Amino acid sequence: MPLAIHLDNPLPLYSGNEVIHGRVVFECPNLIEIQDVRVTFSGRSKATVKKVKGSAAPSANYRSKCVLFEKERILMSRNGGPVSPDTYEWPFQFTVPSHAESGGKWPEKPPFRSDVNHPLPPSFAAEVGDTLRQLECAIEYRIRAQVLKPQKGFLGKRTPLFDDIVRLNFLPLAAQVDKGRDSPSLYRQSREQLFTVRSLRLLPENRGRNLGIQEKFHSWLSPARLPRFDFQVSLTYSAQVVQSMPLPCVLEIVPFMENASVSTAPDIVLQSVSMFVVNRTSARASPSLMGAISGEVDERIEILSRSSVGAPVSGRIDLNQMFGPLVFQKSDVSFSTFNVSRQYTFSASFVFGCAGKSLEFNLADLAINIMADVQEIGGADKKIEAELARQNLAGLEMPAM
Repeated sequence: MPLAIHLDNPLPLYSGNEVIHGRVVFECPNLIEIQDVRVTFSGRSKATVKKVKGSAAPSANYRSKCVLFEKERILMSRNGGPVSPDTYEWPFQFTVPSHAESGGKWPEKPPFRSDVNHPLPPSFAAEVGDTLRQLECAIEYRIRAQVLKPQKGFLGKRTPLFDDIVRLNFLPLAAQVDKGRDSPSLYRQSREQLFTVRSLRLLPENRGRNLGIQEKFHSWLSPARLPRFDFQVSLTYSAQVVQSMPLPCVLEIVPFMENASVSTAPDIVLQSVSMFVVNRTSARASPSLMGAISGEVDERIEILSRSSVGAPVSGRIDLNQMFGPLVFQKSDVSFSTFNVSRQYTFSASFVFGCAGKSLEFNLADLAINIMADVQEIGGADKKIEAELARQNLAGLEMPAM
């Protein structure tokens, strides 16, 4: 290959502030005229938003490209002059940035970012779609060497005679979990709900039997006179999750006997449970002759689905112990930049049975942040992975009932 990039210190993963040393080697095959030889280090975020055929709007493609940063070195300048056949070599050096430069005048619109100098997003590529939109998104970091043809005219197009590209894998420090600093308790979130049960089946003599027609009729006429029992259900989870690691979740059931009409708490049975994560890929295109457009596509990732649990529950239950590790895959790290975003929400539903009543505890669209374990990415020993899982659960670990 006449033109090649050689890195002296290539890394499998870059995160910012690393110094890249390399060489551009040009083996000129014959006497040729060139404009110059240059090497460019850049980060770019690209998106295509397609309207799906058959939707209310006509089908069209909208594209956007955002230069996150760009650093250029001119290695040789000839301004259209000749270069003799020979082997040429130039060293170069770049420092990997950690923050984005200006991406244009993007309007502020969640979940995208329009602030300059926000953390660079990770390397990313996705093609997703639903009934309304097809999204093609890519974030790439690359070093490109070019031998350019002589430029014709002041505004002439720069066309390469020879070209070589080396792509780098980038994961910002902001997306990497710091096991020495971050504690699961820092990201602990809780949701709770109080349930009130009124039923003749709360009475000791009626427990375990079906009510007669007359009893049901009187219960319907005078619900306020029925025996009463209150209990509270809460779910504690971590809003920060490490890729491919269990989602810490603790369920707590607390009976309240102060306002109860019975002296002993009835059984509370977990009948069913459903837990899932939604990853949302969002993209937008800048204004053009066709206008501006944005789109988002949700993908549901099941974590747990049990329709017939039938387990009495009380006190604090570690759901990872009760059902096994609550792990979900396909988890790119969370990030947001000028025209592409990847965000996650967590939802759960629990159905409890008590005194013949079914009660639902629903939690929807709880925001969680997916972080990366660099050691796991680099192929760390499984013992480290197990230790990380233990640390993630330590702040929420409670005995199963």
